[in-house]
Amino acid sequence: MILAFGGYDPTGGAGVLMDARAIRAAGGYAAAVPSCLALQSTAAFSRVVPLRRDVIGDSLSCAAKSFRIRALKIGMVGTRAAAEAILAFAGENPHIPVVLDPVLRASTGAALLSRDSLPAFRKLLCRAGVLTPNLPEIEKILDRRVASFGEAIVAARDLSFATGAAVVLKGGHFPWKGKRGVDIVFEKRRVTLLGPGARPRRADAHGTGCALASALAARLAAGDPVVEAARTAKTLLEEMVASGFPSAEGRWTLFG
Repeated sequence: MILAFGGYDPTGGAGVLMDARAIRAAGGYAAAVPSCLALQSTAAFSRVVPLRRDVIGDSLSCAAKSFRIRALKIGMVGTRAAAEAILAFAGENPHIPVVLDPVLRASTGAALLSRDSLPAFRKLLCRAGVLTPNLPEIEKILDRRVASFGEAIVAARDLSFATGAAVVLKGGHFPWKGKRGVDIVFEKRRVTLLGPGARPRRADAHGTGCALASALAARLAAGDPVVEAARTAKTLLEEMVASGFPSAEGRWTLFG
């Protein structure tokens, strides 16, 4: 059983609803606790509605009492209350492996992590076993620009060294010729490159980061090593993109 923690997106195209679908596609069972309500359509972000820390904490406890959790996937944290609640839960359950997708901004540019949540969020980065940032996120976390594919590999290494986590640096935002869609996995001081499959890619797809990290968490829970879990998750994501459809607003929505 994989516990998904992240924002509640009413469209189902991202957040814990997408997490649950991706976990199921990867062969797992998902329980889900929302960190906050992310009021958005498939094309426009409105606002974050916070949830109280005690409500979040009690929800996490209910899931933990009901199932033996084999992996924890963390997506959008959003607020200080959510960051502190999930950090406390992870600290109380040190045996549970954590996959953290460091969601910092919506695709529209809206901030999805409050400033007062940063102290707890930084501790979460060091609690994770696997981090799955994209290019803008790793630049923000490391506070530096990444100007080439070689620098991207170095950035994945540096983030891994700083946190102790394996890093899957997603290549969907890479602007360098021939490197778009090439994911960089840095684990145990080794680099593995995962190239895109033959299926056509869609730059406008909604919820790809949620789906990848969730499928990866499910495969880790099943016993796959990190690189193999990342490879399988990437293939599953490509299948969900290929099976997707446009929303009424024209945003590509994953299906699978």
